[in-house]
Parts: sequence; structure tokens; C-alpha cells
Amino acid sequence: MITEVKQYGATFKLDFSLVYWNSRLEHEHIRLVSQFQPGEAICDMFAGIGPFAIPAAQKGCFVFANDLNPHSIHYLKVNAKINKVEDNMIAYNMDAREFMRHLMTVSKSELDTDTQLTDILVAKTNEIPVVKGPSEDVTEPLETGTTYKEGLHYSATTAHTAAKRRPRFSREDKKANDDFTNGSSQRDGNFKKRIRGYKFPLPRISEHFDHVIMNLPAAALQFLDVFKGLLQRRYWKGSLPLLHCYFFLRSNETAESILQEVEATLQSKIPDPVFHRVRDVAPNKAMFRLSFRLPVESLVEEEKVKDGKPSESNL
Repeated sequence: MITEVKQYGATFKLDFSLVYWNSRLEHEHIRLVSQFQPGEAICDMFAGIGPFAIPAAQKGCFVFANDLNPHSIHYLKVNAKINKVEDNMIAYNMDAREFMRHLMTVSKSELDTDTQLTDILVAKTNEIPVVKGPSEDVTEPLETGTTYKEGLHYSATTAHTAAKRRPRFSREDKKANDDFTNGSSQRDGNFKKRIRGYKFPLPRISEHFDHVIMNLPAAALQFLDVFKGLLQRRYWKGSLPLLHCYFFLRSNETAESILQEVEATLQSKIPDPVFHRVRDVAPNKAMFRLSFRLPVESLVEEEKVKDGKPSESNL
């Protein structure tokens, strides 16, 4: 059944028989997006129909959004057009690990040119099988008058603030909602007026992105292995990205045990991890978000060169 839902000023069209949606996670969507700044680059590994990607694009971020389910990508593109943010987003229909590797693979053309920007494109994969339901079928997924380079400069000047030590656990609070719907709505409203009708330049993502959303609570922790050796020290510029990884915590597990698992996967200590309790999903099971900055030990020295790029087309 095709329907439309509204969430914090965004409209989402979807078919409940083909994609996943949970309106109870509305506040978490906006709570995370409220941490983003206009001009930042966001990678959404399990984007679904866009509960994070659409509001992030509305805020003036540039979003690289991926999902394995082609139905989710179809509605993501539809929703991007409905909300007039299609020029702020690239949609990918790929395996999540391949998606991140593809973004970070430096092509020969990039090595031979100083060009920083190109046209907005949408990557497609023609061999992805059609599946019913979201790619996260083992879980309950959560639901410009400025250029990217200007936004990147803004992000770099505020990176030290984001990197300050935070409490080990954060609490659900009213501030995130107020920041997004009140103060930031006026600011971002003016920002969106400036960018309306303007085609966002595409950042060279292998050099910098600011946030990675891993919205796959039952399995996202297993996908962290893709970040070991993913970023190339030679090309990376600015602060390392913040990762936001959703997971389920059961009664026989602790935040410390989860952190140990993450550190073992990345083979590095995680400085200043932030655990946020999203909601209880069962008497002995809760959904959490772990946010942390990718450790510098994850950078790789050698360069990866790719002869070609996957087929791409306009959104």
C-alpha cells in the first residue's frame, strides 16, 4: 500500500509492503541530523527511503545515500524530488561495504587532475537482485548559497568542538528537537532559500566526509570492518569522520563489551565514545547509538587506483 507520511517538515512516500518505516523513531532521526552542519558531507550506508538522508539534505548537507533494496532507493529518489533536495544527494543501490569502498577508491582521472568538483551523478548497479523488504532484513532499521568547499572549511573550524570529551552515555533531551525545529529552522530556512534552484557541486569524497550513518541495528557492528584501511592518508584532508553506529544491546551485554568489540574490529582504541540509548524494543533488549571519531590508526598509507568507474546516471 502506497502512502505518505510527514516528519519534521519532510514528506515521505513509501509502500509498506516493499520498504521499512517506523514513525516511532522520528525523534532519533532529527536528533542525529541536528548534529550536522550545513555544507558537511554525509555517508548513509543503510539509507532506506531517507529518514536521515532527506532531513540532512534539507539542512544543506550533501548526502551519499545507499541501500541494497532497490525499492528503498526508488522511494529515496522519489522523496528527494518531493522535498526538493535531489541536487543535494546521490543515491546508490549497492552492498554497504562495496558502497564505502567505491566512494574511497581513487580513480586514475582523480590522480591526473586537480579538479575538485564535478556534476551531480547517481551511481547505479545493474546486477543487484530485486528483493522484497529492506536490505536490513535481519533487523529493525531506524528509521545553498554556499559550496561544499566552503562548508568543508566551516566544518574544519568547528571540528575541535565536536572532538571534545563527552559523557559516556548521552540522554534523550529536548534540546535536539528545539535546535532543529526552532533556531535552526529559521537559519536553515534562509539557507535553503539560497540554494533552491542551485545545483550543488559534488565533493571529492575520497578526500573528506564528515559523518557516516550506520542504521542497521542487528548487524551494523559487523560492517565496521570496512573502515580498517579504507581511508588513504595521502588524500585525506581535515578531521576524520564521525561514525554513528546503531545496535541492539541485550541484557547479557554491556556498553564496555560493545566497545571492546568495536576496538577489536578496528584494531585501535576508540577515544571518547558516546553511547545514546534510543529506545527499548523488548524487556531485555534496547536500541543504542554509538558515536565516535574514526581513529587515525585506520588510515592506510598505500594508494588504491581504479581504472574506471561504475555506470552513473542523473537522479
